[in-house]
Amino acid sequence: MFIWDQDQEPKIDSLCPLRAYFHHSIMACIHHSFILLAIERFCKIRQVRFLKTQRQKICLVLFQWIFDFTFALPVLLTGNMVKVESDNFCFVTLTRVDLVLYLGIVAFLLTNITLSIIYRSLVRHVRQASARLNNNQQVRMQRDLTMVRRIVLLNSQLALVGIPVLVLIILSIIRSDILPNRTMRTLILMASLPYIPMLVILLFLTPDLRQSLIECRNKLICCRLTRIALVQTISSNTRG
Repeated sequence: MFIWDQDQEPKIDSLCPLRAYFHHSIMACIHHSFILLAIERFCKIRQVRFLKTQRQKICLVLFQWIFDFTFALPVLLTGNMVKVESDNFCFVTLTRVDLVLYLGIVAFLLTNITLSIIYRSLVRHVRQASARLNNNQQVRMQRDLTMVRRIVLLNSQLALVGIPVLVLIILSIIRSDILPNRTMRTLILMASLPYIPMLVILLFLTPDLRQSLIECRNKLICCRLTRIALVQTISSNTRG
């Protein structure tokens, strides 16, 4: 229990709407990063002269961050990041369904639609181009397509685990009185939990990453054994 939970009429500080704004913006940043990864692979497979230089990639990332931290600003500036009735927590006002849909579509639905379009386009292109490519080119193209497939799988995993969150939001809009207190804390916790299995899935689906972690672990073990042996050698020399 937090300190402010002990008050019968808790007061929300002035930074509460700002924290809600950052929550929505950061969630959008995470999901839109999948789009950038897919676009980079799309340009590589289709041999588009875009994102060839580091400057272009940095500019695209900066554009994404600027967009993600400005699309929710109108909601914040119009005072629609308010305290939730059933909790001491600020969130987009659930009485404004249009704002809830706006944030949800931009942050989540846009990512799902864009990734689906990119993946289907790449699958069609790979099937058509495989006949006129040599074996090495086909292997590279299939490897890039596999990476896009993994990106789509990760995004789908986040979408599936986020279904209970959507159910809670719908219940809050329809009948907020039937929900227990502090429901929004559960909502935020449920929204954050998918990122843990996402990292596990990323580890198993990426052999290079898994191999790198194994090598790092082996190096740490080797360094530890070397350090222990060195300490034992110094101790034996001191005694002698």
